[in-house]
Amino acid sequence: MSDATSPSSGHGAPAERSGGPRGIQSIELGYRVLTAIQQGPDAVALKTIAARAGMSPSAVHNYLASFVRTGMVSTDTRGQYRLGPSLAALGLAAARQVDHFELIRTRAVALSDSTGLGVAVLIWSALGPVIVFNRPDPRNHVFELRNGPVSLLSTAGGHVFAAWLPRQATLPIAMAERGQQATAAECNQLLDKIQADVRTAGHADVMLDALPGYGALSVPLWNSQDAPAYALTITAPVELMDKRREGPHLKQLISAGQELCRLLGAPPARWAG
Repeated sequence: MSDATSPSSGHGAPAERSGGPRGIQSIELGYRVLTAIQQGPDAVALKTIAARAGMSPSAVHNYLASFVRTGMVSTDTRGQYRLGPSLAALGLAAARQVDHFELIRTRAVALSDSTGLGVAVLIWSALGPVIVFNRPDPRNHVFELRNGPVSLLSTAGGHVFAAWLPRQATLPIAMAERGQQATAAECNQLLDKIQADVRTAGHADVMLDALPGYGALSVPLWNSQDAPAYALTITAPVELMDKRREGPHLKQLISAGQELCRLLGAPPARWAG
């Protein structure tokens, strides 16, 4: 790659895309600068922005000069940078126009394609966790996962909500699932265990009662209010799912979750890393 098109140079050569239209590399590099600032958590120094973007400080400085002039980035007296009012206005307009569910659905389909596993997207409702989109495991010719309410206590998506939603929301659902013999103390103890396991791991890992021999992994999708708005789940026969943190399935699930958290406007702590 010549200096004119290298990421460190910051020049505006057309970007090559295999199987797609050519783009303007300077715009794509500028986007990397903006996402580096988005990681925050507060105003960010030039050196930090350059390291996050994988570019030289001099190249980043050129982008920042233009971004400051257009109001997309603002700078303080210490020479540190944060996202500016023009970008905030664009973001508010985009928030009104973007269909977040379609964004998540599209990314879930891509995750299914890349892993070869089934996927499901869940939301929280007054009835507990609800599947609002699913794409079956292509190898599953016996069981059919359907959209609609599912168990809080025996699904990976349910465990995600149990781990991070307020107890006053999850305890009544847990008690209803356990039946009349269950006490509030017993259900609280069970929810405490789920919460500890999921928060420690950062994801839920469950054997599915409704699909014998199947397992599921799930991560939360945080929104701009730092609430778990969705759970993104992958499912497969346990012998075909790699649950290791360094394995391809969990890594791709976590990566998809972090990408969606960023696009949903979640705080950087939920997706940067």
